[in-house]
Amino acid sequence: MGTTFLKPVCKYSRLFPVHNTIINFIPPFMKNLLLFFGILITTFAQAQNSVTGAITSQEGENLEFVNVLLMSSADSTLHKGTFTDTAGVFLFEDIENGDFYLVASMVGFGEANTETFSLTGSTAHNTQAIALTSGVNLDEVTVTATKPFIELRADKIVVNVSNSSVAAGNNALEVLQKSPGVVIDKDNNIALKGKQGVLVTINGKQQYMSNQDIARLLESTPSSVIESIEIIQNPSAKYDAEGNSGIINIVMKKNENLGSNGSVTLSGRQGRKSNFNGRLMLNYRSDKVNVYGDYSNSHWAGFNDLNLVRDIPFQDGSTLFTQESEMNFSGISHNAKVGVDFTLTDKTTLGVLAKTNIGDRDFSNDNMTMISGSNAPAFSQLGVISGEDNNWSNTSFNINLKQDLNDKGSAISFDADYSIYGNDGLANYTNSYMDDNGVELRSPGLLKNDTETTIDIFATTIDYNTTVGKYNVELGGKFSSVKTDNATIFEDQIDGAWIVNADRSNQFVYEENVIAAYANTSTQIGKFMVQAGLRLEKTNSDGNSVTLNERVERNYTDLFPSLSLSHTIAEKHSLSYTYSRRLNRPNYQNLNPFIEYLDDFTFQKGNPFLRPQYAQSFGLNYGLGRSLFVSLNYSKTTEAMTQVIEQFSDMNTTFQTTQNLDDYVNYSANVTAPIVLGQKWTTRLSLTGFYNKFSSVIPSGTLDNSQFSYNLYMGNEISVGKGWRGEISGYYQSKLVWGLFEVQPQYSIDLGISKRIMDGN
Repeated sequence: MGTTFLKPVCKYSRLFPVHNTIINFIPPFMKNLLLFFGILITTFAQAQNSVTGAITSQEGENLEFVNVLLMSSADSTLHKGTFTDTAGVFLFEDIENGDFYLVASMVGFGEANTETFSLTGSTAHNTQAIALTSGVNLDEVTVTATKPFIELRADKIVVNVSNSSVAAGNNALEVLQKSPGVVIDKDNNIALKGKQGVLVTINGKQQYMSNQDIARLLESTPSSVIESIEIIQNPSAKYDAEGNSGIINIVMKKNENLGSNGSVTLSGRQGRKSNFNGRLMLNYRSDKVNVYGDYSNSHWAGFNDLNLVRDIPFQDGSTLFTQESEMNFSGISHNAKVGVDFTLTDKTTLGVLAKTNIGDRDFSNDNMTMISGSNAPAFSQLGVISGEDNNWSNTSFNINLKQDLNDKGSAISFDADYSIYGNDGLANYTNSYMDDNGVELRSPGLLKNDTETTIDIFATTIDYNTTVGKYNVELGGKFSSVKTDNATIFEDQIDGAWIVNADRSNQFVYEENVIAAYANTSTQIGKFMVQAGLRLEKTNSDGNSVTLNERVERNYTDLFPSLSLSHTIAEKHSLSYTYSRRLNRPNYQNLNPFIEYLDDFTFQKGNPFLRPQYAQSFGLNYGLGRSLFVSLNYSKTTEAMTQVIEQFSDMNTTFQTTQNLDDYVNYSANVTAPIVLGQKWTTRLSLTGFYNKFSSVIPSGTLDNSQFSYNLYMGNEISVGKGWRGEISGYYQSKLVWGLFEVQPQYSIDLGISKRIMDGN
């Protein structure tokens, strides 16, 4: 339950209209059209509309800090909100095409509505002065609505974490797992509609971390600090080309209320483990400056039971390993940020931000392996008890500047980020060697592992928006630099003393620099709304295994086109087609050639010769008003990176590593249907089916693995009056395959109840 100490000028929450999900398809005859638009976008880019006006009293006096709402005329839902400046003027920018009207309100004045107006192409709509009548109390200017937990928009799926009782007490990773089409495996790898290779960003910024580090960051981020999660399956050229299956963007909360205000939020949940979160947010906003600070604390715990069976052939027989692991983990994290935004002039804004995330994670594993067969070792049971303690810190700094160039939406913006990430870990392993009766045959083997990882990240972007005739132009560039230093030291206990194991110890340094430039254009051509984009990225990488004196350097340049066509075929019937090319680069964890230890027979190692993977996606999307959405997707990935198993039969050892595959194909279909059962009950259904097929020669033979899978999400939102709301949702994921691996079905059911208190404050 959260309590906010605030006297608002106007209270509202937003219910956005639901639009069709864009899914990719482009027929062969459109290849020439794609080439044409690839050339065209060097000059033109994406559409922007703007709305401006002034608010006055009946006497003609300019009114500052008036709440102005931009409403969709189709269903009277809120599209955007803002307030007037000291001159009584308001401005909405970057508005999509559609029909809208304005609602203006202020404490002590009546509410005023405008007539409906249309925005198409690059409209700059200037309303006549809106005059407010006086003598109305606060209750008469209150607008109340409800955001659904899952929203389907034209270009993305939005999970509205804020104010959802279903998400309360969860962390970001757990909320993400409830999102339609998202699957998270036992190693916390994230897949979207059956495809791995998702780029996770926070407030639109890439994190440049390994899968494990991203999972640890999300695991330590409580849902109370998150506004929404955006799932973007077919990003435009403005976005980084990284993420061959799409982008998941986590939008953090930011207070937009005027004056001094703050909030305190507490949440918790109890299952087999206890989890709880707390958050304090303070904010001061005026027309010239906004100062904000935020602190949150999260305690979490969980478990994972893992069973593995391996049958390793050797000569005329084989060795059977039956492995059972009971894993438990817990942690605590602290998140803090402080920032200032300055309005230097009516057209210039400057912002600075500093934030940090520190935490500690404890992990334990009780692992027992039964061994039998013709090539079995002298013992038949191997027990491994391990414990690991990780401490991390992530500190980042940001400066951003935006300059509006004219009143038609032209603007230039600059953004620079610097981040420092550190992770220290210490793991201890006790190996017990026993016979069939559990009697130890020799003294336990003791092993410990000390790891230290540092990551330095610098990234800067510049973006320019303008309008040229009927074309809307978006141009920009980016430079990013990442340096990772990963050191690990293994020690064995011999005769009571710890001795460094040089064969297992390692230092791996990885550097990666990317220079990018992009262009986007959008315009109306006949019945079609066309958006085309082209992105260029030049990559220099250097992976250096200091211990092995082994170095792999790469230098490559790629082009990434994107194309989107949409049109209306009849009343309430719409079609859209999209095409995009994207990539995934291997991270330092996949490239590091040294070994991660599980037990004497099971290891994991990186592949320094791993190459980036490339995906081309096509799709078709159909929408029937706001009542039915159907989408079809096809993608083919070359050099697909996936985990494979290598076995050395004579030693009974198994290595898990990452290899490039010859061929990976994914087909997917999605059906979404929001169903309104009454004024107080709404149900949302989302069914996704996908088919994965992997074909390749791998070190252990030939891989030919395929599977049709599906996941189903159903959410119910019920309003029972007097500030009470209830939510119940269910999720089911069928069996699926990824590379060599088969993932068993997963499901969850969530129930939440919330009540507005203290007059809705």
